[in-house]
Amino acid sequence: MTVDDHVRFEYLGNTPSSDVPRFFLIFLSLVIHAIFFAVLPNTLTALKKSYIVSTLHAVICVISVINRIDGGGVYGTGDEIMAYSIAYSLGYFIYDFLLMLYEESVRTPSALVHHVIVLIGLTSGITNGICHTCHFYLLAEELSTIPLNLKAIYHDRARLHDFFGYLFIFTFFLSRIIYGSIVCGYAFRGAPTFLRAAMNAGDYSSFVIGILQAGLCILTRVLNVYWSMLILRKVCSSSKSKKMKTS
Repeated sequence: MTVDDHVRFEYLGNTPSSDVPRFFLIFLSLVIHAIFFAVLPNTLTALKKSYIVSTLHAVICVISVINRIDGGGVYGTGDEIMAYSIAYSLGYFIYDFLLMLYEESVRTPSALVHHVIVLIGLTSGITNGICHTCHFYLLAEELSTIPLNLKAIYHDRARLHDFFGYLFIFTFFLSRIIYGSIVCGYAFRGAPTFLRAAMNAGDYSSFVIGILQAGLCILTRVLNVYWSMLILRKVCSSSKSKKMKTS
């Protein structure tokens, strides 16, 4: 390890080894998700197939974070499992972004904005090691994606649709509003120290990327607040319609 590497290590923290085949894993993840989408029965719509692939990604992300919290996956000087998980997730988001561009039925403006933010954040993070840990723990926000997708998949089965709908509301506020905000709060608390250390070390590229990451983090919180407002509006409107029917 050179002197410059040692200085950078001190303020970046326990980042993964550069020997981790990150770009290969990203490409492999993209290809696997694309193949999985392609082999699903043609009787399913593109939208429903995308829900199934998305659910698989979300389950793997949540399990990875739970495993790390439980103490698994630390090798050598860096946590390679974090890097593997971020590379896997980045590959998925590239696949899903390309799918949105190709298939209009799976595309929504807010989803496109979300994917652009995630792609920029994860790419700059995994290539420079900045906000690496924060990105990994934010993968657990995908918990709410699981019931959201299942709600859409079982839209024609009233009981399951309602159950997953309520579960989605609960997991959304738990994972994306409470948990995600806590993770971002810890990141912002350490940001001034990181930026100051980067400037002192003359690492101006890391300083700029750190500012970029902070801005992207704020945008994800704004997007989650926007989605929460949509959810609350839908819940209120549905409760009003039920009251009108019973009266």
